[in-house]
Amino acid sequence: MKQKLLLMLCAFMFVSFANAKNYPSKPISMIVAYSPGGGTDTAARVVAKYAKPYLQKRLIIKNKPGAGGQIGFTSLSRANNNGYTIGFVNIPSIFLVKELRENVKYNMDDFETIGNIQLDPVVLAVKTDSPYKTFADFLTASKKKKINIGGDGPQSNNQLQLLIAEDKIGFKTNFVAFNGSGPSITATLGGQIDASVPSASSAANHVKNGRLRVLAVFSDKRYEYLPNVPTISEASGIDVPSVGASLRGIAAPKGIKAEHKKFLEEAFAKTMEDQTFLTYAKKVSLPLYYMNAKDFDAYLKNTQKEIKKYIHLLK
Repeated sequence: MKQKLLLMLCAFMFVSFANAKNYPSKPISMIVAYSPGGGTDTAARVVAKYAKPYLQKRLIIKNKPGAGGQIGFTSLSRANNNGYTIGFVNIPSIFLVKELRENVKYNMDDFETIGNIQLDPVVLAVKTDSPYKTFADFLTASKKKKINIGGDGPQSNNQLQLLIAEDKIGFKTNFVAFNGSGPSITATLGGQIDASVPSASSAANHVKNGRLRVLAVFSDKRYEYLPNVPTISEASGIDVPSVGASLRGIAAPKGIKAEHKKFLEEAFAKTMEDQTFLTYAKKVSLPLYYMNAKDFDAYLKNTQKEIKKYIHLLK
């Protein structure tokens, strides 16, 4: 009897080892909580292309948009944790959905971090022929009249970042909500609004072609692709937290096997060191900011605490 049990145990250990060794044996799906063609989707597809040699299998993007990311985030939280479904998660959007809405079906402990890929700060942008040449010009004007300023919203990271700046610096604007950074930039260029607060990556090419001028970057340090633009703290002389910056990272459903998680983390770490990928990212102004699972997890916990301090501004 003991010998039979020993044989069964050995067989089980062999199968488990074989399964771990053969992972992945099929393509891996990555849930994106936003529509095809947007900034998150574009970044995910670029990463998927260059990660393939390190994952050894295809990374298939599955768009599950709706409700400001809530549908996709919920889908990831309920996915099988066998290592074949991961997701691109957006920070702080995943927190804002949870904090501002009722009956949200996911919790942050439903996810395990794999690594962060991007950090895309919010910027303050105007047309190049705008009378606001600097942030000081904008600030002076905002004290005399209500400036119409657009951004992704309502209750988005862009709007939150603007509200934090207003609260810290002491000015007021009329926020106009759009369905994404792209439409808010279009309205700015068309003169329908005075300014906008898009993501830096959305504004960078418009700055390069001379259509937009960025007055400030809502970040702790200057944005790589707009090196001459001051941070909001530099421009105002006041410390303004940059909790509205959009992080795009990778997570898995809770309970993924440790060996699968390790494999995924190492594969994406190697992708972020791939020179061909880095060259392409620089060419298309894709803002990269890698954090391993441990550092990404710590960042999320700290950001969640910061969000709670300012969430009342959106209510």
